Amino acid sequence: MSLIELAKSSPASFDKYRAEQIVAFAGAGKLRDGSECCDQLRAYLETVSAERLAIYARECLDDPFTDSGLVLQDVVNELGRRLEFEVQNGRYRGVTGGIGYDGIWRVPNASSIIVEVKTTDAYSVSLGGVASYKSKLQGEALVSEDASILFVVGRQDTGALEAQIRGSRYAWDMRVVGVESLIKLVSVKEKSSEDQTVTQIRELLRPFEYTRVDRILDVVFSAAVDVVTQDEEPIEDGGDASISYQQDRTPQSTIEDVRLGVASAVNSDRNLHLVRRRQALFEDKEASARACITISKRYESAQPYWYAYHPKWDDYLAEADSGLMVFGCIDRPEAFAIPLAEIRKILPSLNQTVKADGTHYWHVKFVEEPAGLVLFASKTGERFALDGYRISVKP
Repeated sequence: MSLIELAKSSPASFDKYRAEQIVAFAGAGKLRDGSECCDQLRAYLETVSAERLAIYARECLDDPFTDSGLVLQDVVNELGRRLEFEVQNGRYRGVTGGIGYDGIWRVPNASSIIVEVKTTDAYSVSLGGVASYKSKLQGEALVSEDASILFVVGRQDTGALEAQIRGSRYAWDMRVVGVESLIKLVSVKEKSSEDQTVTQIRELLRPFEYTRVDRILDVVFSAAVDVVTQDEEPIEDGGDASISYQQDRTPQSTIEDVRLGVASAVNSDRNLHLVRRRQALFEDKEASARACITISKRYESAQPYWYAYHPKWDDYLAEADSGLMVFGCIDRPEAFAIPLAEIRKILPSLNQTVKADGTHYWHVKFVEEPAGLVLFASKTGERFALDGYRISVKP
């Protein structure tokens, strides 16, 4: 049984295992380049939450074990994937004639980042040796001339490495980031919903001039606005533009707690391993399955649960073999996981709100009937049964 199959069979148990134990369960339990252990570990890391990745990283740094540095390398590369880089893992150990990089992070139409993972900067790093990786990778057409080098360092005190870089001829090609800061960037990214915010977060990891801080402030501002904007709570009823609702905003922390509980319920019910990608977007790469999970509070109206359905969500779900639009309720121990094909059949029956900038969303409303909730089509007045899509959620 593979590591992922073991994790699926007993998810609660796996949350208690340390990184060292996870490695022992993978293949023959020995991390070697090209080994089954290596392949299983990397595949498994793609299925765990960012919070679990953070725990594994800290275990590697705070309580080292055999090959903990190699595990940290894989965890860091997985954090790169969570930032939506296309990641090429490097080798664990150098070989004669090989190129000793730890990872290459790419995005389309942008310069690549060559990643070097260091548990500490207590020892002087051969910057020239690391720079030679770039030259060799260029020679093999794996990176372009404008590629940069990013040191991901485990310890918070990186002063020695920073000073070494500043005093070298590589000052404009190399940057340093701590593992904890990388974890924080992933956390901010997962709370975002806009492409611009994700792009700006990735840009922070590339070298740029710090005299003007506009670039940093742009990221802070975009992320703050992005996180505050809640796609769950539409403002205006598309059926009557004269009707608007003054809302008491639901605390974002409450929405997040319910959303994660719904994600766990979907995983159990559908035998999936959904991992969060952005604010409402989840994915199980192994199963080629995606889910968008949106949450509604209870409104004091004839349609007590009210959701927006966005075209960007439709596009996201359409890129997977299986796409689920999942509707959760803050005050009910149930959610409704509706396949994309079924949602698309209903869209023509729904009202829309069109904003001044041309963007739009559909209104999805649930009403209560004696037998339970049904979906109310605000444009046609039709009612669609939800019983076949119901999933129990632990309170």
